Amino acid sequence: MLIPFLAAAQADSTVYKASNKEVRNVKAPVAKKEETYSITISVTHIRNHKGVIRFKFFDDANPFPHKMGFRKIVVQKSQLTGDSLHVTYDGFTSKYMGIALLDDENDNWELDLGWFLPKEGHAFSDYYHTAIRKPVYKDFRFLLTGNKKVIMKMKYY
Repeated sequence: MLIPFLAAAQADSTVYKASNKEVRNVKAPVAKKEETYSITISVTHIRNHKGVIRFKFFDDANPFPHKMGFRKIVVQKSQLTGDSLHVTYDGFTSKYMGIALLDDENDNWELDLGWFLPKEGHAFSDYYHTAIRKPVYKDFRFLLTGNKKVIMKMKYY
C-alpha cells in the first residue's frame, strides 16, 4: 500500500514534473554531415603505355612517405590520352593533403631503382621535383577547401 502511494506522490511533485518536462523537450543533436570535395588530376609527360599508374594520397595523419597513405588508387594506362591522364575522384573532406604517384611500368608494386636513381617515373601534386634528395611532404602538400585541380608532371631520370 505504501509503495503505490509514494509513486503517486512522486508523479505529482513539481520536481518530477519539471525534470520530466525538460527531458521531453530536449532534442538530440543532429550530426552535421561534413562537406566533401572532388580532386581532378592531370598527369602529363608519361613516357609509355606499359604498366599502371599508382596514386597514393597522404594527409597530416599519414604523411609522405607513409607506406599506406590514407587512400590508394591504381589506374590502367589504357586510360591514357597520348602522354596524359585526366581523372577525377570524389569524397575528400577539407584537410591538408598531398598526392604522389608512381609510373609502375612493370606492375610490380614498387619503385625500381638503378644505380642511385629510380628507373620508373614519379610525380607529386602541383610540384615538380628537381632535387637529388627524396621529396618531403611539405613540398607538395596543399589545403583542400573546395573542388581542386592538380597537375602532376612526370619525372624520369
